[in-house]
Amino acid sequence: MQKEDEVVQHSRDADVLRSAFEREGCPVCTVIQEYMQHLMDSWQYDGFTDLEHRQELIRSRGFCPLHTWQLAQRGAPFQLAVIYREVLTDMLADIERDQRLLAHRNALEAGPAWLRWWRRWHRRPDTISVQLTYEQCPFCQSRVRIEQRLVSTLLEQLRSEEIRALLCESTGLCRAHFTQARIWAEEHDPRGLASLFTCQYTCVRRVLEEVQELLRKHDYRFSDEPRGNEMTSWRRAADLCAGNPGVL
Repeated sequence: MQKEDEVVQHSRDADVLRSAFEREGCPVCTVIQEYMQHLMDSWQYDGFTDLEHRQELIRSRGFCPLHTWQLAQRGAPFQLAVIYREVLTDMLADIERDQRLLAHRNALEAGPAWLRWWRRWHRRPDTISVQLTYEQCPFCQSRVRIEQRLVSTLLEQLRSEEIRALLCESTGLCRAHFTQARIWAEEHDPRGLASLFTCQYTCVRRVLEEVQELLRKHDYRFSDEPRGNEMTSWRRAADLCAGNPGVL
């Protein structure tokens, strides 16, 4: 049964990727965004009621910033309030615990002021850097799995001349997904690497030429020339460099 589900999913991925080639932006980003919207809809109306899932989300301290605010924009204030009530309660408990530890440490370090200063000086970090990670965000984990599945499906499709032509006519892959596809091809399908390079080169060159034309037509000497698709090329350039909005 699981094998059949995987076959169905693979076929579905291939179909939606094929459709995404005709839309502006990185096709992998486009499909990821569609899948993530479905996942958010499912969580908002069904998954949220699953107690085990909700407890797991609370333990992970909620969603990452990107998915938190995407949910907020979709109108999920009650669901988010329930989750973050528990998260904030846990955060308060953590702070209270740290306060007790700090008071205990200060009591142990009681002594002359110069000695306390010396201890702090020699214990200070060279740099202060705080980096929050959101590896436990369930939507981020789902996105990673979807990305891996789509990238492998895309490279399999590139064995078809028709799919190579469709990819060449698309915006192309964003840097992140091109890099993932390149790594996957190097490990699993070295022969497909040449097709990937050829398609991506074609896309990037076309968008670059369109951007150059956009800039040329901003010159007052050519202001009377008709405008075309090149005037929106900056969006495709941004997609290629940074991915579609709201995905990465």
